[in-house]
Amino acid sequence: MIRGRAALLFVLALLVRTPMLLTQHDDYSSGGITTTLGLVARNLLEGRGLAETTGPDAILRLYDRQQAEGRLIDIRQFPDPADQPTKPLIQRMPGYPVFLAVVWKVTGAYRYLPAQAVQIVLGALLSLLLYAAGARLFGERAGLIAGAFTAVNPAMAWLSVVPLYDGWVLLLTGVILWILARGAWSGHPLSDWAWLGLAAAAGVYFKSTFLLVSPLAAAALVPRLGMRRAALRGVVALGIPLLALLPWVARNERIFGRTILTNTFFWATVWEGFGEVDNDFGAVLDDRVTFAAVSAARPGITYASPEYDDVLRARVLAAARAHPGFLVRLAAHRLARGLLLPNDRWGIPAAEETRHSYAAYRSRSRGGPAAYLVAEPLGAAVKILQWLWSPALLCLAARGLWIRRECWRDLLPLLGVAAAFLAPSVLLHLEGRYLLPASLVWTLLAAGCF
Repeated sequence: MIRGRAALLFVLALLVRTPMLLTQHDDYSSGGITTTLGLVARNLLEGRGLAETTGPDAILRLYDRQQAEGRLIDIRQFPDPADQPTKPLIQRMPGYPVFLAVVWKVTGAYRYLPAQAVQIVLGALLSLLLYAAGARLFGERAGLIAGAFTAVNPAMAWLSVVPLYDGWVLLLTGVILWILARGAWSGHPLSDWAWLGLAAAAGVYFKSTFLLVSPLAAAALVPRLGMRRAALRGVVALGIPLLALLPWVARNERIFGRTILTNTFFWATVWEGFGEVDNDFGAVLDDRVTFAAVSAARPGITYASPEYDDVLRARVLAAARAHPGFLVRLAAHRLARGLLLPNDRWGIPAAEETRHSYAAYRSRSRGGPAAYLVAEPLGAAVKILQWLWSPALLCLAARGLWIRRECWRDLLPLLGVAAAFLAPSVLLHLEGRYLLPASLVWTLLAAGCF
């Protein structure tokens, strides 16, 4: 990796991300989750521990107000109810609230903007990781192309701005890919897999999916190293995050009286994921509707508690037994959409605001596609690029894999990482931002074309 080129890539990545930060730092993208995690961070700083704020009507009105205004409201603008009920955090991993709490402790204010500023720097560093990984695998030119693709990838740039854990997930996936690339031509030394385990241990505190990365990447090593050596590396790389989770497991055992390795809401995610398509067994992709249905069956149940997941586990298993064909069709639908049309946000309002959509234009004017292109040229152009981006990247990745087929055994662990992030979305719930770590793998393989 050449320092001057690395510096230029870093600047390019910042030039893409900084305008998004300045103009859209308060966009209400996944704002409900952001607000929940922000309230956890405030509770942590104010001595209430890793606890979610629940209950008061004022807090529910905060979510509704943000949706109505279409903007994210800083936690500092929301009064801290003196008698607020709380529940121990268990629906999501604690990494992102801890990150927010650290930033807020340093800056002295409960504002998202400082954390977002840190995130765009991390997003810019991601392009350097892909540059280094691509250069290790395929040479300097390929590394530059991988880094440039990452720097200007609009979906990844946008996630750098959104105050959620996804930017950290991308960064730590980039670290893992760099480690795998570093060891690809040197037999994947065991020490590299210890470092991979440390990266996965950090990642699992942001998103539990990282527990899948080590075993799937290690399984992909079998053709290269054989079963015994691959298994040893998998044990090391998986054992480290499992050890790192012991304090979290002990905390959950103490609070909930049961062993919870990562977080709840698994079965709730599966059930609501069924609601992605029409069904005749009552699954709806809506938290409030689902909670109302569960509350009707179990009055007084706490949302996102282990007991809440228990109720929905029974419903998921009953639906799976009664409708196996539905599950197969749903998984195939998710796989096709996830690979070809993930529908990621690009942070370009002219293309993503509802009033600029083709449907809104048709309702106003009844004009056809050609008239829409004339009336909304920027929005239409971005939409077309969005439709083409993922299929084109995937095709380039397939071609890169074919061109480099003589070293396919060394590239398989990269596909294992991609599979670790594809599998949960295919099996549980499809959301484009959860698939972007796999896009990092497609980016590396696409660079192999050059």
